[in-house]
Order: sequence, then C-alpha cells, then structure tokens
Amino acid sequence: MAERLLKYYKHVYDSNGMAAKMQLAHETHIPSSKAAMEPDSEEHLRTFKAAVQRITGRPAPEF
Repeated sequence: MAERLLKYYKHVYDSNGMAAKMQLAHETHIPSSKAAMEPDSEEHLRTFKAAVQRITGRPAPEF
C-alpha cells in the first residue's frame, strides 16, 4: 500500500526540503502520515505527479 505515494514525499523532501513536503501535503490533501495507509490508486498518483511537478518545476519521476 502507498509505497509510491511515500516515494513522492521522499523525492520532494530530498530535492526541495521540508517546505516542499508540506506543500505536497497541502496540494494533495493527503498528509504523509495518511499516505502510508492510502492505496497507490491511479487517481492519487495523477494528483501526486501533478503536484510534484508544480513544486519542483520538473516532471515527477516514475516510481
């Protein structure tokens, strides 16, 4: 469950820091603590990829 969502959290944190991680939670409405329990559904992945791209300015990696 949610392995890929957590990887997006790690990616934005590693590349842009804590503020980016907080922004990802705000934009996706799924905090990192809840992401561990959410399914890696196509809808969630689309939302996370779009948010990662907005936050980092680069395409989201494929996990």
